[in-house]
Amino acid sequence: MKRRRFLQFSGSVLASAGLSVFHHQYSDRFVSTTEYKPRKLALLVGINQYHDSDRVTDLQGCITDVELQRQLLIHRYGFHPQDILTLTNEQATRHGILQGFEKHLIGQAQPADVVVFHFSGQGVHLADSDCGVAHCFTSSLVPFDSTVNSDGSVSDITQATLWLLMAALKTENVTFVLDTNYAGWGRSETLPAASGSPVQPRVSAEEKAYQQQCLAQLGLSPAEFIHLSRTGIPKGVLIAAAGNNQFASELPFSDFHAGVFTYLMTQHLWQQTGNERVESAIANITRSVVQVSTTDQVPELTVKPNSGNQQQPAYFLKQQTPPAEAVITQVEGDWVELWLGGLQPNILPVFANGSVLAIVDQASQEQGLVQLESRQGLVGKGKVLAASPHAVEPGALLQERVRGIPKNLTLRIGLDSSLGKDKTTAEQALQGIKGIEVLPLQLAEVDYILSRMTTYRQQELASSLEATLPAVGSIGLFSPAYKLIPDSFGTQYETIQEAVTRLRAKLKSLLAVRLVKLALNGNSSRLNVAANLTLEGDEQAVISEAVTVRGASSNLTSNKVTSAEVSNTVPTLNPGTSVQFHLTNNEPCELYCSILVISSEAEIVVLFPHQWTATNDVMRVEAQQTLRVPEVGKDNFRFFTQGPPGVLELLMIASSKPLGNTLRALREIASRQGTRSGPIISYEPGDLIVSLLDDLDTKERGNSNIHSLDLTQLAVMSISLEVI
Repeated sequence: MKRRRFLQFSGSVLASAGLSVFHHQYSDRFVSTTEYKPRKLALLVGINQYHDSDRVTDLQGCITDVELQRQLLIHRYGFHPQDILTLTNEQATRHGILQGFEKHLIGQAQPADVVVFHFSGQGVHLADSDCGVAHCFTSSLVPFDSTVNSDGSVSDITQATLWLLMAALKTENVTFVLDTNYAGWGRSETLPAASGSPVQPRVSAEEKAYQQQCLAQLGLSPAEFIHLSRTGIPKGVLIAAAGNNQFASELPFSDFHAGVFTYLMTQHLWQQTGNERVESAIANITRSVVQVSTTDQVPELTVKPNSGNQQQPAYFLKQQTPPAEAVITQVEGDWVELWLGGLQPNILPVFANGSVLAIVDQASQEQGLVQLESRQGLVGKGKVLAASPHAVEPGALLQERVRGIPKNLTLRIGLDSSLGKDKTTAEQALQGIKGIEVLPLQLAEVDYILSRMTTYRQQELASSLEATLPAVGSIGLFSPAYKLIPDSFGTQYETIQEAVTRLRAKLKSLLAVRLVKLALNGNSSRLNVAANLTLEGDEQAVISEAVTVRGASSNLTSNKVTSAEVSNTVPTLNPGTSVQFHLTNNEPCELYCSILVISSEAEIVVLFPHQWTATNDVMRVEAQQTLRVPEVGKDNFRFFTQGPPGVLELLMIASSKPLGNTLRALREIASRQGTRSGPIISYEPGDLIVSLLDDLDTKERGNSNIHSLDLTQLAVMSISLEVI
């Protein structure tokens, strides 16, 4: 679903002479900070339903975005609830937004204060006759009550007005977050220039008059304003959900809708350790957005030129609390209501009843346990199992302790409209495969999409893929972001029944991959382990690395650079590159380990263990020791990257419990393949992954419908690399 984008402010260097205008304007308003305790002020705007739905399309996730941001600001960044003004739907009129900005932010903010402005809703292109060139367009935020006037103008809030409002703030600690489309006439499939719209809306006289008032208050001439606005933003940072001329998307997540960017950004900030730079945070968030979004959105960070603000932490605030998956919002006896905004989006839908979270203090020390009993959207209800005095109170943070994964997990498949009359046949055929569930697109979260290759999709893929594309009319699988699943498309004249039969094994493999990935816990595991990937023969040539952040350090609010800042991009390697894996056990006791490689075709390769006739302790790694795979001079194999091009995901598993069931399953596979040593490929990995989860399950009694994974006894980390 396409949604939201406001044009980022352009420019790279803001003239120091121009800046002096603002310093001079506000110099008499500065107050001494020696006796003033800085405040944190926020204005959060979200619009799902518009008064004129003929002009712009209603949305579904913007109010959720506001709540995501509000809960984060209050419980992770220490904002007082009364210092956060929220405007949703009919409250978010043009007058309401501007008045809220003027009174709540400009009227209150002092030089040392922190200001956050968030907008989730529709954004459009407007014709602008004042920009000095022909066929000029500006961008605007669409308030709830915006309609097309008789003269073809609209009273939106334009880029220029946002610049002036930002400039009027007396503090430099300003963050604008804009999760909105650059969408022309609503959510069209193309940009406005190609949409066939007969008339482009224009900036209204009301908007231009408001800008003149702002200029007068700032003491700026129109010429000075044009110069300054073209060279950069006047304060702080601006975070855009998508790049120029891109759509941003909102999607169903489990049983709620949210903006892809806002959800992934707030979830990342709940998990953030140390004082990660905002430029690093946005780079990491971008990696997640690109994987999930159904559009080609790439988030962007813009900072005041020459300010160095990209090196500041998010919202200009250092972390004062430990990372968390949840927070207590209400307490009723032994029952608590939880906000689950810190859980990984892929974990939330299967975060089963019986999962356990630990109440933690400021030093991340456990103060109690809460068992999840039910969940609706991002709100959970839990029962307190045990707690220290005064630990159970609103605002208390919680971290994952035991993750419950349902044993009846399914692979969720959506059916694309390109299947036409074959959709019914496809649904019936898919429902005949155990573990496969068919869900409606746009209304529910899906894992993959069954679709025909269309001319449109082929053209979209042609610019990003060098390989030969499937023929138009062939049937195969896409990701929810309509990225091609390798080796999933058949011939042009294949019937839908033949396609489903052909895809049966791949769907089973994809289900196994989904299952094992639900064990990933690099951010939440308490085991102290580290992993890296290097060039073979040169352990200093680190390609990528991962650590269990909570296990590796007890000082989670320190200023050190965290693992999240090690690499902001997926490393790329040429075919034929020889690499080596390292897994270090930093625990005082032995661990039992395995290393899996998941290919872009959903094949699972077992790299460790690889001695299939050895004793049962072959998976053991002693305390304070490093496992190297392959071990040069000892192992009889090497690991080379090879085609086809695509992303490989490396899973490193460490458990305090022996992995006996897993080893037996692996030996059976090796025996069938006639292999005594060396890596093996599990072509039908379902039974192997179930055996692994059975080993990792710490439950002795109780709910037999879930795998209970104790994160104090288990670490599952991931490293990705791309073969080009």
